[in-house]
Amino acid sequence: MWSVEDVKKVIITGATGFIGKWLLKEMLESKNDVTVIVRDKNKIDIDCCDNIHIYEAEYIDYDKLEILSYGYDTFYHLAWEGVSSKDKDKLEIQMININMSIAALNLAKRLGCMRFVGTGTVAEYAYCEKIMDFSQKQIPNDLYGAIKTSVYYILNVLSGKVGIDFIWAVLPSTYGEGRNNNIIITYTIEELLAGRKPLYGNLNQLWDFLYVKEVVRALRLIGERGIPGKVYGIGSGQYKTLKDYVCIIRDIIDPKLELGVGELPQMSQKAYSSCVGIYDLIKDTGFNVEIEFEQGIRNTIEYYKTLSMKGYIKC
Repeated sequence: MWSVEDVKKVIITGATGFIGKWLLKEMLESKNDVTVIVRDKNKIDIDCCDNIHIYEAEYIDYDKLEILSYGYDTFYHLAWEGVSSKDKDKLEIQMININMSIAALNLAKRLGCMRFVGTGTVAEYAYCEKIMDFSQKQIPNDLYGAIKTSVYYILNVLSGKVGIDFIWAVLPSTYGEGRNNNIIITYTIEELLAGRKPLYGNLNQLWDFLYVKEVVRALRLIGERGIPGKVYGIGSGQYKTLKDYVCIIRDIIDPKLELGVGELPQMSQKAYSSCVGIYDLIKDTGFNVEIEFEQGIRNTIEYYKTLSMKGYIKC
């Protein structure tokens, strides 16, 4: 049973993005009172309910935004320009995110938020050869990761100056229903469902993929129980080679299908891994994985099968 006293008031930016949509659902299912700030409220695909409040605004107008409530618990900042692969190295796009993140922090302070959760990325640690150590210096290899790193340091300083608790959550390689950009999971599913042989490098890199429903549950727990000033890595804590992942996907779709592992040798020249350490996440928030990769990927494959039947995937 829950009561009015259990209700948390949270704000989310970026609630129309892949992870943001799932975080919004997670917050509503957890009986939170949720305010979302978006550029286009028509992209919110949640049925109307009493505990969601939607505001339209560009980040440059955050200082003029009239939100009719105060005393929020947590501000989750997920909004980010240029997340697609074609935009990750466009400086003019990535630089927008610095001012947008500062505007979000200032709005959080104005509305009386107790804490601010910013979202980082494994792209901040792109040249990792072992498990990511979030106490070590970030080494990004694209502008997306570099600007994420810059925003972390800027918000870490500014949060202290304005007096709001700040937590940085490093998002993992995330898959699930609704992710339509071309990560290896999406590419593999789409190619196999279309009857084509996907082509890869040797796929010896160790990786940590996490189902999106698990990612947003971890984000909720970080906002509720995380320790201010910490950097939390989100992941499963279970590492497989990329080859293992694509083989699982192939076997679920059809074990007889071919995989072109090693047929793109140029893709094997820099085989860095992406393994997320989650010790602090478990210790501080009690997070544990409830949906393993095999179940999450089955859900995701069914989603893409539906798209294929509707003609959204070209065969």
